[in-house]
Amino acid sequence: MKRILLLLLMSSTIGVYAQKTDLLSVNTVKPKKGQKMAFEAAWKQHLAKFHTTTARVAVYEIINGPNISSYHVVNSGRSYADFDKERADAVAHNLDLDKSFFPFLEESTNSTYRFMDSLSLRPDTTSEKFIVTVRHQNWDLDEAAMRTELSRSVTVQKTMTGGFWSHLSYNYFEQLYDGSDPVTVSIRALKDGFKSLEADYYGKDPAGLPSFRDTYSKMYGNAAWDARTKLMDKAVAKMEVYLMKYRKDLSSQ
Repeated sequence: MKRILLLLLMSSTIGVYAQKTDLLSVNTVKPKKGQKMAFEAAWKQHLAKFHTTTARVAVYEIINGPNISSYHVVNSGRSYADFDKERADAVAHNLDLDKSFFPFLEESTNSTYRFMDSLSLRPDTTSEKFIVTVRHQNWDLDEAAMRTELSRSVTVQKTMTGGFWSHLSYNYFEQLYDGSDPVTVSIRALKDGFKSLEADYYGKDPAGLPSFRDTYSKMYGNAAWDARTKLMDKAVAKMEVYLMKYRKDLSSQ
């Protein structure tokens, strides 16, 4: 999400406490029917009052699928310490939400995610158009094995050549506190817009280029590929895919 995105992954060293700012809060809101433009107008007023200097947010609009015209309101680059903080103007902020935000909504949900830098490919790619893939994983999935395979995918993809592979970039997130419904989100950046989804937009690959499978097997072996296939086949219980665009006019981040 414009990179949900603008996240810095900071590590701690022995003897030094360093805040990790790889968390993001995502409010997904759906305006009532016939209230989309009224919601946007009211949100812009709220944004100008409360989100220009602190608690800045990025807003993305879903443009297809069952949740079309819903929005993701994203507060990124957070640490756990940020959850301890209270706004100095919390009362006024919350009263304004009650007045200019919630009355226009049919539905509102909130989730917290962690940005996984090691499972992302070219995460610094700048874009305003995206494909979002949400995977509801089976509860008994070996998550450690899955992360290993996803990390291997990134390693392989970095070596791939050709139009599609050279332009592929995505950010990977894991939802926190998701109970028995573990969720991951992959956000592919479309720096050349939705038109780049057309077949062979970047040109046909030259004949003879090794496939992903060939490259993977060369790096990790055929047995590892077979194990990967078995893991992936039983990993996902449900998947959702949709298109999304960044709304600069509704954002302060």
